[in-house]
Amino acid sequence: MFKKLLAAGLGLAMTVSMMTGCSLVSDGSSSSDTKTEESAAADSSEDSSEADSTADASKEESEDAGSGDLIEKKMALFMTHMSNEFTVTLSNAAKDEAAERGYALSIYDANQDAQNQADQIEQAITLGVEGIIIEPVSVDGVVPSVKAAKEAGVNVVIVNQRISDPEAADCYVGADAATTGSKLMEEVMKDIGGKGNVALLLGPMGSDGQVGRSEGFDQVLADYPDVTVAFQDTAEWQTEPALTIVENWLNAGKEISAVVAQNDSMAVGAAKAIADAQKTGEIKVYGIDATSEGLQAVLDGKLQGTMAQGTADQGKFAADACADLLDGKEVDSETIVDNVYYTADNAQEALDAIAK
Repeated sequence: MFKKLLAAGLGLAMTVSMMTGCSLVSDGSSSSDTKTEESAAADSSEDSSEADSTADASKEESEDAGSGDLIEKKMALFMTHMSNEFTVTLSNAAKDEAAERGYALSIYDANQDAQNQADQIEQAITLGVEGIIIEPVSVDGVVPSVKAAKEAGVNVVIVNQRISDPEAADCYVGADAATTGSKLMEEVMKDIGGKGNVALLLGPMGSDGQVGRSEGFDQVLADYPDVTVAFQDTAEWQTEPALTIVENWLNAGKEISAVVAQNDSMAVGAAKAIADAQKTGEIKVYGIDATSEGLQAVLDGKLQGTMAQGTADQGKFAADACADLLDGKEVDSETIVDNVYYTADNAQEALDAIAK
């Protein structure tokens, strides 16, 4: 049974627990101060400042404890990475909802490293975190960590990307990746008339997002024998690799009707390569996530469209589910967010909503 959880508004700032050797993103700042794409990839000088901020946070916790204002219930959110707008938006929404529910949420960045994520989860269990939300780097590799958490009495919510053993966790919150992929590819087929060459930019190979969206692509393409997949490669969700890959495809001289990217960051990179080759409009570009850069690219005529997958809702609903579990309430095994397709006709409305 799917249930759409009701998300609360923005709220309190969060407290933080520091884990040795881990990439801690949240440091007790408000959502407006959380790392953006650029700050999440900042240089190593942040290590010393992070340690200082942790000391300050510990001091503030002691002072708050004396006044009785300290939030003592703890959650942790483990993100695959924090290098694009999608992951930042999701984590901010989770942080705000957790605070609204009275829980301190720490956010950790695995830097797309499965072992790093496993180490972070293990240390969270050791430090007494009561509930965890995981966006898995590896759909298989994270399962032992999930099972260890459950054995230790920790509630586990999986967000955005499913794991290979869904029964190991308490629940899943996110979009259905295959549905997202199939809905986008249907729009592509309409635009190119069901014939021509398409090129596919994929997420990290083996990730749930890549596998599911590729499955959705393939389901639709099977019904269009006059469409050929001329090229496909992974750009790891990143803009610059996508730019380089598409430049190489264009230099190969094969005609391309559309480039379909599995997220907006890669779509923006593809659009840049196509613009540099003076082929904007001639080659259509599509993305997923409906980020502000993706929506703006749609309005600028660089992208044909982008498929939203409820980014902020995923974060809010995941934090809500985790809070419900910690409060002793039952939750649905799955909560699936809606897809919305944005083109030049409706992208401005979505962009305005993000800016609020």
